[in-house]
Amino acid sequence: MTNLFSYDGVVYKSGTKLFQLLVLNVLYLITCLPLLTIGAANTALACATMKMIEGKEGNVAVDYLRSFKSNFKMATYFNLIFGVINALILLNYLFAGTVTPLLRGLVYAALGLAGIISIIGMTFIYPYIARFDDDMLTTTKNTGLLILKHGRLSFLILMIAVIPVVVACLSPLLMVFAIYISAFIGFSLTTYLRSLLLLSIYRQY
Repeated sequence: MTNLFSYDGVVYKSGTKLFQLLVLNVLYLITCLPLLTIGAANTALACATMKMIEGKEGNVAVDYLRSFKSNFKMATYFNLIFGVINALILLNYLFAGTVTPLLRGLVYAALGLAGIISIIGMTFIYPYIARFDDDMLTTTKNTGLLILKHGRLSFLILMIAVIPVVVACLSPLLMVFAIYISAFIGFSLTTYLRSLLLLSIYRQY
């Protein structure tokens, strides 16, 4: 029982990790407030959680802010690209109803495919930026190659990102619950789970 609550015990380690995730979640929400910085915030959160998993973290807040600053430029470029893509998808969706019924199905299918590609890109590119120091073209190319090469793991990572959003949309009660959880630990916890799988890929390179 004494060992359970000791410095190296399960309770202490679990409590410490939980506190770190709470701190990261708060930092993430604060740094996401200007929408322009969402990309840098996603990158910093991925970097901090990967360091937690590998036992390389010092102070998680310092790790987060250091990554946020060092990767800000690259992550913001991608954030702007995804922002434009998503805005175009939304605008085309709103006006798709004016297309002739014969073509409407094709338009919706194309928009759906573009949306899926955008979601995949946003899920995988920011952790890659956090892990590797490459230019934009290399980052885009290597991210795509890693997704294709590690299809099963990539699918699981994508599901961890998508399923909470889908479940939250099932009912107003679940939406309120999801917002409540997200305000405290939701973003950092799902990123931590994705980082566990991503590291099993990244450690091979």
